[in-house]
Amino acid sequence: MISFLKRYKNHFIWLIVGLALALRLTALLNYGLSLYLNSDDAGYISSAVTFLETGMLTYHDPTHPTVHIMPGQTVLLASIFFFLGHGDLGIYAAKTLFILLGTLNVYLVYCLGKYIANIKVGLLAAFFLAIFVPQVLTDNLLLTETPFMTCLLGLVYFSIKLANEKKMSHFFLLMLFYVSAIMFKATIALYPFVLLIYFIAKKYPLKLALKQALIAIGILLITLGPWWVRNYIHYDEFIPLTGGSGNPLLLGTYQGHGYNIGEPYEKVKQDIKDMDTAHAYERLSLQKEAAIERIKTWWEEDPQLFLKSYIEFKTINQWETQFYWIEIFNISKELVNKIQVWIMYLGLASLTVFFLLREGKREYMFLLLLILYTTILNNIFFSYDRYNQPFMFIVFLFIAGFLTTFIHLVMKKVFSLKPQ
Repeated sequence: MISFLKRYKNHFIWLIVGLALALRLTALLNYGLSLYLNSDDAGYISSAVTFLETGMLTYHDPTHPTVHIMPGQTVLLASIFFFLGHGDLGIYAAKTLFILLGTLNVYLVYCLGKYIANIKVGLLAAFFLAIFVPQVLTDNLLLTETPFMTCLLGLVYFSIKLANEKKMSHFFLLMLFYVSAIMFKATIALYPFVLLIYFIAKKYPLKLALKQALIAIGILLITLGPWWVRNYIHYDEFIPLTGGSGNPLLLGTYQGHGYNIGEPYEKVKQDIKDMDTAHAYERLSLQKEAAIERIKTWWEEDPQLFLKSYIEFKTINQWETQFYWIEIFNISKELVNKIQVWIMYLGLASLTVFFLLREGKREYMFLLLLILYTTILNNIFFSYDRYNQPFMFIVFLFIAGFLTTFIHLVMKKVFSLKPQ
């Protein structure tokens, strides 16, 4: 039996990928178009339709260009709607594409785990992602999380391969996924700073790093340049990525302990809405100003509670639950959140993998830095479980690494005690 498992272990991933695809398609067949939030997904669909009709990227107001979002999601959906329309057929086609991307993500997690550790880690982490019900749901929703996760996995995978193999082909693939990831979520823009720490730990050649940094700057100028020009034409100012940070920054000042300063959120938002503003960008800018004022006041009145809120409360708040707005397969939100708490406990326990591994420690450190990066960024703005979901694969990799290493050590100990 053991020899059979060893012989065919390279084929197990296809069973896991098949399981992932089956679960996601089953959700689509069972629930169809009812898997719809009428929230951001509605905004992206509307944006794609307007883009096809006018060639203009919009979000809040279909008559005015937006900088609230990056263009990736709109362009992706518009590409499907161009051929199949934006009726039921087009929506089903878009959902099917997202399901395929979600299934691809399972395979990419396997590749990543296999590369940084071994095939057992890759298989186990891929299995966790394949059956992770909140992810099954998200892969059926037309949100940015699924395509962003594909880009993020490609980015992380080729970053690690570049650090170890130093091939220019890996560098260009890294840049492809980096630019693609930015087009879906601007929050990944500071990723190079995390990568720099990893490269320093890997003692990456300085001369090669400088050469690639210059090429990277050139690629960014070419790919993001048109976006900068477009934003300057519409808003008469340099907007490097998006101008939508005002709302999450303001919302973030209403999380934690001791934030009851000034007016309630809805009152602040309504007062700004009532002002004579030309478009949504101005309202978002005013929300940013209101948020900064609230942060200053909060800090002056009670710096201890401010720090407790932004460091402790927000961290727990964004990791103790899962983004799971629609219940599927008769699995309740309550059960999902209970499981999530245990996943995070196991994830924290899995940090001991640093003390158990002989190789791959720097890779696990890099993955941990990515978790810290997204956590800190969300803490600054608005801590929300949905924003962390594309990073859950890192938690699964840690757990898989811990479990496989622990089991190996136990088995080694048991067989060493076996009578000869």
